[in-house]
Amino acid sequence: MWAVSRGRLALALFAVSALPVSCGHPAGPGLRLEPCRDPALPTALCGSLTVPEAGAGGRTIPLRVVVVPALEPDAAMVPLFYLEGGPGVAASEGADFYEGPGREYRRRRPVVLVDRRGTGGSNALRCDRLEAAGPLEEMYDTAQVRACRTELERRADLTAYGSEAAARDLDRVRSAIGYEQVDLAALSYGTQLAQVYLKRFPRRVRSAVLVGVAPLDLKAPLCHAAGAQRVLDLVFHDCQMDAACGAAYPDLRGEWRHVLERLDRQPVRVSRHAPGGKDGDTVVEIRRGPFAEAFRNLLATTSGQKQVPFLVHRAAAGDFAPFVAMLPRDSTLFAVGLYLSVTCAEGTARIRPADVPRLTAGTFLGDYRVRRQQAACAEWPAPAVPADFFLPPSSDVPVLVVSGTMDYVTPPLFAQQLCGSLTNCRLLSVPSLGHGPFDLDRWQGGGCLDRVVNAFYAQPQPATLDASCIERMRPPEFTMPSAP
Repeated sequence: MWAVSRGRLALALFAVSALPVSCGHPAGPGLRLEPCRDPALPTALCGSLTVPEAGAGGRTIPLRVVVVPALEPDAAMVPLFYLEGGPGVAASEGADFYEGPGREYRRRRPVVLVDRRGTGGSNALRCDRLEAAGPLEEMYDTAQVRACRTELERRADLTAYGSEAAARDLDRVRSAIGYEQVDLAALSYGTQLAQVYLKRFPRRVRSAVLVGVAPLDLKAPLCHAAGAQRVLDLVFHDCQMDAACGAAYPDLRGEWRHVLERLDRQPVRVSRHAPGGKDGDTVVEIRRGPFAEAFRNLLATTSGQKQVPFLVHRAAAGDFAPFVAMLPRDSTLFAVGLYLSVTCAEGTARIRPADVPRLTAGTFLGDYRVRRQQAACAEWPAPAVPADFFLPPSSDVPVLVVSGTMDYVTPPLFAQQLCGSLTNCRLLSVPSLGHGPFDLDRWQGGGCLDRVVNAFYAQPQPATLDASCIERMRPPEFTMPSAP
């Protein structure tokens, strides 16, 4: 579901006619859409809209826009705007999903993906050295943060990349394409942007689906430690309750304590094999803080969580290689500069000193992530944030909120609170689902969620939506000790 595919028919004339544009002609003031020069996007149209960076008369920046046309155009349907997470991931990275496994989302209307300012093709705020760092290196090296700020400030006003500006950009794109209303599909940070758009442009939204809801008053990353600890405890409990997993790993909690105690004493050095069996293996050093943050990120998906008992068991026996093998080598799809511009102002700056021990004590992550991000934010200029920014939207727009019971970063409580504040909202709780529907191809009945969401968009009536198939979804099994 959503833009989870990163992999990749000729463009039918009737599909183009679903858009108020013609191929190769302006869609509206300043926006021109042409066939994308990308074999992975055979039907999509690509373009760029120029917008002011900070104000009229100043510097301008481009916004990359990708439109995946409808397969069977229906004039009664409005376009679907997909809002990506992070903040820092470009929405256009997911366009191939709508060309392939997500085709039903564009069955009757186009899907529009806008790289929010600071990502992808929209004046991306990239920090190459920070993004090239491996997940076991110290997070947010201060000298590299300073260097990135200096480099980016030559071409960007780093205070002009907050969520308010991104919401205005979305509406400029909507207006340029020529639609009165849109449907929203939002994931993680994208749910915050969706809430801002709902507040500032309430009449422009027909309906919205929010997955992995983050509240606007979230003091990121203050809750990361508690959220990860909650999910880890549940994984250990679920393994104990599973006959095969419990028999294979009878002392998970004890083994986990052993792993952490070992890393508290001294770092562990592990060989990491080069991709594809090539020469050039490297030795990585595993230290307590980076290990905890990297391990936290393995909890993002249900399939990742199902491997945790195996990874803990092997690490307790002194074999950290399976853990290291699961880690990404860098974060090159992620615009770290944009992440800092948004979160430093809208989240981290509001963390009070007393909050940190209160919400991190007793967790395996501790205050490591908070301290590293606070240090980075001390080097980064923060956009001004309106006083009412942190209030939830007040709206009667039909909203479907999807929450995984095993979400490690936006726990179910966040979804319950937001849905409770809206007058026309349905909360859909998905047992065992992690932070997003990234691995539903590994579930039994995983296609259910897409069908429910598309049914909601077809008839956005939260109270009568049939979501009974959710009860029949089954997550992957736990990884056993014999796994390769």
